[in-house]
Amino acid sequence: MAIGSLRDIGSREHVVQFYQDDADLADKVADYVRDAVRDGGVAIVIAAPHHRLAFRERLTGSGVDMAAASASGAYLEFDAEDTLRRFMAGDTPDPASFDTVVGRVIRAAAEGGRQVRAYGEMVALLWDAGLVTAAIELEAMWNDLGRAEAFSLFCGYPLDSVTDPAQSHALAEVCGQHASVLDSPSPVQARTFSASLDSVTDARHFVTRTLREWEVADPSADAALSVTEFAANAVLHGRSAFTVTLLTTEDTVRITVRDSAPFPPGTSSLPVRPLHGLGAVAAMARRWGVEPLGASGKLVWCELAR
Repeated sequence: MAIGSLRDIGSREHVVQFYQDDADLADKVADYVRDAVRDGGVAIVIAAPHHRLAFRERLTGSGVDMAAASASGAYLEFDAEDTLRRFMAGDTPDPASFDTVVGRVIRAAAEGGRQVRAYGEMVALLWDAGLVTAAIELEAMWNDLGRAEAFSLFCGYPLDSVTDPAQSHALAEVCGQHASVLDSPSPVQARTFSASLDSVTDARHFVTRTLREWEVADPSADAALSVTEFAANAVLHGRSAFTVTLLTTEDTVRITVRDSAPFPPGTSSLPVRPLHGLGAVAAMARRWGVEPLGASGKLVWCELAR
């Protein structure tokens, strides 16, 4: 799914931005929360001090009375590191504590059907600290809260922190936790597609278009075939929506497709039925594989030479 503007984000959508520039992030966050502050809703910002200052400056510059917004409770801000510390149990976020610390704020803000728009970067702090699994668990907790309460969530990750090829599987899992990935500078792009045959074609077009924009011509045909096979398996056999993540390095293009159809109990991570028709992918890829995600699904990936 692609979003034309941050103002178009729905009341229960969870989106992510991999940002390269703090100034651009500040512009996007201000654009995202402005209408909620002005129109009787609530904006909740959980961010680092320098980001909170930049967001306030952008909102003030666009005519928002920040003193009045803060006094009325229309604009709530919290320190990301301090908030995160309050619900961590060692290196793992605790669901009950998260609900007490964060869920309580969301529920109070949403009372009376008010529009709630939240921005957070606690997940990015966990990722930067090397606690990648904890970051994914926290994203899942946000999703659980979103199923219970009507609010939108915008997550921000610094682009530089997510481009390590060794963490590409985790990056794909993060992308799969979001309804949409906002357009980012290369080398990361991702899109989520519905469980329909039309989505297979849409995914192929997304990959080829992105590679053209990145001026990566050589693997475009191989990439198109690979994502078509992966997407078709997700739709036809997994009967699942899926997320396509692209990551490029100096010499490779990595394609990962995450779906929500798990392997049968006891199945290994080796390719098995119904993952059929992948012989061509195996022949052209440098490497490829399947990574089970337990009950939440699986990742199918390949790495192509540029």
